[in-house]
Amino acid sequence: MDIHARRSLTVCLLLPWFVAVAPSATTSRGSAPVADFSTIASERTVVLGDIAHYRFDVVIGPGAFDVVRMHRVVRESEPHRPVRSSDAVFLLPGAPNFFESIFMPPLISSVPERDRSVAMFLARHDIDVWGMDYGWALVPPTTTDFGFMKNWGVEKDAQLAGVALSIARSVRGVSGQDPGPFHLLGFSYGVSVAWALAGAETLRPASLRHVKGIIPVDSALKCEEKQAVSLACSVVEKNRAASDKPPYESRSGVDYYKRLGDLAAESPDGRSEISAGLNNLEALMHMGASSRATEFHFVAGEFDEKMTPKNLRYTELRLWMDLNRSAPPYLPAQIGHDRSAACCGTIDVPFDDRLGDIAVPILYVGAAGGAGEGGAYTARLTRSKDVTTVIVRLQPDRKVDFGHADLFLAKDAERLVWRPILDWIKAHGSMPAATEKDVTASRGALGP
Repeated sequence: MDIHARRSLTVCLLLPWFVAVAPSATTSRGSAPVADFSTIASERTVVLGDIAHYRFDVVIGPGAFDVVRMHRVVRESEPHRPVRSSDAVFLLPGAPNFFESIFMPPLISSVPERDRSVAMFLARHDIDVWGMDYGWALVPPTTTDFGFMKNWGVEKDAQLAGVALSIARSVRGVSGQDPGPFHLLGFSYGVSVAWALAGAETLRPASLRHVKGIIPVDSALKCEEKQAVSLACSVVEKNRAASDKPPYESRSGVDYYKRLGDLAAESPDGRSEISAGLNNLEALMHMGASSRATEFHFVAGEFDEKMTPKNLRYTELRLWMDLNRSAPPYLPAQIGHDRSAACCGTIDVPFDDRLGDIAVPILYVGAAGGAGEGGAYTARLTRSKDVTTVIVRLQPDRKVDFGHADLFLAKDAERLVWRPILDWIKAHGSMPAATEKDVTASRGALGP
């Protein structure tokens, strides 16, 4: 069935707790009206013990590709009956990532234990975990016309995420949970989407907002560090040109990651056609572990005296390989422009205009070898009086310290990253969206 035929589907009872909600309906706590939407497909999978993973595709806009894939990871007393949760969080992945690949890696790799994922960790502790895959991540690899990707960037993804949150709140209400606002966690590109969504919500009455707390993980919307600003400004015009003309997508960048992963898996000792002087496995590690201009890297590496990567410090090499192989096929070029423009500051973008009006509690989590302290700058531009910062710092040298993707993939991520996130959610569980708490906290650096 093509996407246009799917648009004709009405809201249907695909799951016992997934009921139709009229566009004008509101929940008992005054949540925003749910947008008109229809489901395409759904599935329920028991991932471990009493934890189930629901996945369903939802048409939530007029465009041919205005579809998001929503996820729910939740403990159940019996099939389709969630246990009473203490709170709820909505997870936004990076780009190019799928929800499962970064938040539930055991579903794309046999390396980690079945329960080693932030989504299952939070669900085990009675947090109702929701999330989504962006519509552009679901575009079929055989697609040739990308006109629909023109102008598909942070603002559109934030709008679609807002609709997905509205649906999630309604489903929580009909499945016996508190339908109130969510904590919103964004990782990497998802940080930009989270800030844009929370900013846009400040124009609405507090009772109609979906976000009661923000957890930006290792990325910045606005930049303070001179190196980061300089790097963003050096590519902003190039990115704008790419977003203004066909094909409006950056497949070559995505193919680079997938190609490195595939070659490392299929011929690890073969000479790399991408990185001169390295074999395919070393090329994959080099891409992930070698620091960029700002000393940012995806995964911390171990190097020999010639600075050739020999292994990864905190994440299994095969898991890193599988993550890259699982990347979606396309990425809108507009995303690259939006992120560089917001960081550089020389080109006005509308989705950062309301940062100064955001007042909800904020937990910034960074990796010393990733965005690190730089990602905390955006939080300081808000008017929140409850800002907590957690930086995972394990090495004296930032070039080999805990990396960007290590935050969700590392063997010890549960202790270093997920536990502080859980503790913060629990501590802010009863705080309504409009409340400001007169405290500024800093958890500082976490180590072994």
